[in-house]
Amino acid sequence: RGPPDAALPDSRPDTDSVHKLFNIATKLAQNAENEKYGCTLVIDLNEQPIFMSGHHLQEPLDLTHEELLGMAKDLAKVDGALHIGADLHLHGFACLLDGRAVAGEDRSRGARYNSALRFTSENPNLIVIVVSMDRPVSIIQEGVALDAQCILKPVSWLIKMPPTMQERFENLGF
Repeated sequence: RGPPDAALPDSRPDTDSVHKLFNIATKLAQNAENEKYGCTLVIDLNEQPIFMSGHHLQEPLDLTHEELLGMAKDLAKVDGALHIGADLHLHGFACLLDGRAVAGEDRSRGARYNSALRFTSENPNLIVIVVSMDRPVSIIQEGVALDAQCILKPVSWLIKMPPTMQERFENLGF
């Protein structure tokens, strides 16, 4: 597995769009956390958004407009996921995340989290953000939670101390 952007499609959104998409997702997730409700955001990086079961908008909402982003915040309260495209538009809401069981599921994490694992394992170029009412936000891609923590144990015996300035000068013959 390469860096997080290695999973992005070849026709990646430009830097400005990525920045705007990140800001949109952040505002939606923070609103859910602040108002104490859980929600799921599907960030669809495919050129054409995938089909998802749920309510589809005849005219997708341009989430770069604050009033339409406010509407998306309200729709995030409805059971199911928001479907956001790389075009910065909301394509659907109350979407279902279907999929077969995968390794790494954790019943204690709830339906949103496990459904996101399943759905992303079967659908490429998606990032799913799960906001839980009682846990930290989870980011899931390709059936893997990207928010897993790695605890490193110090191995100080492997680390050689750098030479002092005095030792450097002596090595140079001064």
